Amino acid sequence: MRLVLIGATGGTGLHVIDQAIDRGHHVVAYCRRPDALKPRPGLTVAGGHLDDRDALVSALSSADAVLCTIGPKAGLAGMFGVTVMQDNVPLISAAMRDAGVSRLVLLSAYGVGDTARTASPLARFAYKTMVASAYRDKEISETALAAAGLDVTRVLPVILDDGPLNPHATVRPMSTVRKVSGLPKVSRATVAAAILDAAESGATTGERLLVSAPGTISG
Repeated sequence: MRLVLIGATGGTGLHVIDQAIDRGHHVVAYCRRPDALKPRPGLTVAGGHLDDRDALVSALSSADAVLCTIGPKAGLAGMFGVTVMQDNVPLISAAMRDAGVSRLVLLSAYGVGDTARTASPLARFAYKTMVASAYRDKEISETALAAAGLDVTRVLPVILDDGPLNPHATVRPMSTVRKVSGLPKVSRATVAAAILDAAESGATTGERLLVSAPGTISG
């Protein structure tokens, strides 16, 4: 597959590149700082900003799927007044329509929107305080995305860490989830694998896929 990755220089994006190439896909990494990535077999680096419509449409041309792993900055900057998804997801969806590409796998987060109702009390408190702005930003952008006419799969990980890929992690549609216990974590490498699995399977179109540690989900 020809996969266009937006958010390639972030923690999850870097894992997506490595794993996608290992699976035999070709990745086009569209990023503001092309010098941050070294081209290698299976990887093309395209420089540009998301508000540069012509450059973005050119990068998206002939893509089988677009993978979006952008998100807010870490630390205090990612806690208040976050609009990164509201600002950029509409630019991506519009460019996809111009390029004739319909398949999008979007990295979201567990706890966004109505998914929080299945979380533990401690997790719900965290969603309403520490990450409230970032999650509201995601919710607004994803509500608007629903009207864009694209074939979207949203991947919703629990708390991210930098551990190794866990082949035993649970990936389930939110429609089958009744409760998620505690404050589970999942590695960025594991989430990258879930993103690629979704891109490879048309069966996940329209789904919200929860990615969590083994034994934390009941349905």
